[in-house]
Amino acid sequence: MANHQGDLFGGPSPPLHRLFFALLPSASERMQVAGIVDGLRASHPHTRWVNPERYHLTLHYLGESSGPREDWIARAREAAEGFSGEAFHLQLDHLLPLGNPRRPALTLAAFSSSTELLRFWRGLQERLIWAGFKDHVGRIFVPHLTLGYSEPGPATPAVASVGLAPDGFVLIQSIEGQSDYTFLGHWRLGTD
Repeated sequence: MANHQGDLFGGPSPPLHRLFFALLPSASERMQVAGIVDGLRASHPHTRWVNPERYHLTLHYLGESSGPREDWIARAREAAEGFSGEAFHLQLDHLLPLGNPRRPALTLAAFSSSTELLRFWRGLQERLIWAGFKDHVGRIFVPHLTLGYSEPGPATPAVASVGLAPDGFVLIQSIEGQSDYTFLGHWRLGTD
């Protein structure tokens, strides 16, 4: 959670706006992931679980700002227009803590990625770099879906594998303090 210092005149800081491209699980895939979470609740009592409606797999995080950045949104949409990739499947098959070691994200991650997924990710990365996001797009890709935020060193028992078969990718704006995402665009896969 951000530390709001306020502006120079003592007013509150505006909420952070975060912009990213992601894959969304289908309703049935979300239910499978929620089933895994239900099985983890007793062994992870201090984890703050993500609402299943917010499950997503981030492709490229484009940055955060203290308000909406229409220029970023326009450039991100332009990068995605006309871009497609082969349809692919992805197996999320193990728990992996990522991020801040003091409050790690407990994720459901893929042990390996398909050639089609990596080719798609790199293609979108190249388009985003050309659109001016070179300082923001990731250089490595660990496909994962965040389940919740845990205490340090969370247990990572074996879990059932969940297969994802995304039909497209989306541009999302997340606003600090709001429970719903704003979807700013959807582009289909497998339409070449």
